[in-house]
Amino acid sequence: MRPGTFIKDTSRLEERFEIQRLLDSGKSYQIALAQDGHLESKRVCVKAIEYETAYAQDPDYIQGRRDALRTELEFLALPVHLLPEPLDWLELGESPVGDPPEPALVYEYQHGETLHELITTRFPDGMNPQRALRLFRELVLFAGELHDRKWVFRDFDPRHVIVSDDDVLHIVGCGNAVKRGERMNVYKMNTNPAYTAPEIRQELSGKVVRPACDFYSLGCLFSFMLTGVEPTSTAEAPLEADAYDALREQLPTSHRLIVARCLQPIAHNRFNKAADLAAFCLPDNLPTATSEGFGLLALPMPWEGPEDANNRAVRSKLSNGPLVSSKPAREQPPRAGSRVQPPPGPLDAPRPEEGAVVVAPETAPAKPEGAESKTQAVTLIVAFVIFSGIMFVLAVGTFFILMALGMV
Repeated sequence: MRPGTFIKDTSRLEERFEIQRLLDSGKSYQIALAQDGHLESKRVCVKAIEYETAYAQDPDYIQGRRDALRTELEFLALPVHLLPEPLDWLELGESPVGDPPEPALVYEYQHGETLHELITTRFPDGMNPQRALRLFRELVLFAGELHDRKWVFRDFDPRHVIVSDDDVLHIVGCGNAVKRGERMNVYKMNTNPAYTAPEIRQELSGKVVRPACDFYSLGCLFSFMLTGVEPTSTAEAPLEADAYDALREQLPTSHRLIVARCLQPIAHNRFNKAADLAAFCLPDNLPTATSEGFGLLALPMPWEGPEDANNRAVRSKLSNGPLVSSKPAREQPPRAGSRVQPPPGPLDAPRPEEGAVVVAPETAPAKPEGAESKTQAVTLIVAFVIFSGIMFVLAVGTFFILMALGMV
């Protein structure tokens, strides 16, 4: 897509959109800003697939990528606020993989800067908590509209949120949205792991894609809005130390509790519905430690690196070998006149001179292997015979005594 050229749709033999400049180019797509020739001063986005060279001859890969773009068109057609309006589906005569027609998606251009640009350039230490909460609630309500229609956004990366001059939000980067319950398209597994719930990062069945996944992603986004520090991709420690400290010590308790509940590692412990989360985002209904569902909630601790050398575990003298022991090999007694290592003794004990011959003491010949077990068996048999004899004598004696008394 070169600037100044018109895109020709082969299905209608129409040249409607003129490319002005490239907006974004990544591993998966190219997005260009274009002028709509049918509507004066109407600017649009044209999204085309960027194929990986290594798979450019794989028909399954090509079809999977095109299916993903078609699914995005279906998603944009949902009657949900904040989404850009889809305008056209083009079929181009030229294809970078030599398999025309090549699809392209045209949708409404959103004016403004991304939420990521806004925070990193103007609020590097985080937005005002009240403003952040208001924008966050708007995104929660947007997620609720998707959930009502059986869709999950999966990846609320701040680069997917456009903020206009009057603080109106728009959503872009919609290729990551999926339908609930459907098996995942393997060519849509390109979400940002730092803003994706851990349970669906590599999950393909679609069975665990649920609203709770979006609440985790929104919690990561809210933390970034409040602190200016992006989350990590580590599932066990999604917060950097600076973000963790700011949430605990500098920001309102209510905001920290919202982030903590959204980032719960077990999906069941997050929110069930977007309406439940949105209710706690109102100034007169902010959560406290005594609010239902917020008791004993804690932020995930940041990972601070490996243990230092003073840690007791590091200084432990325990063997680092296997925990399952094995029978030691039988030691052979040294031969008389051979050189042997003297046993350790006190530090001031005299040591033999180097090269001296240490005569090993005479040792008794080793017992044949299995002799000890045979001895134990004989001992047990003898004991059993003696015990049986005693019991027999007692029984016979008791019998004659009873006869003498006339009781038998």
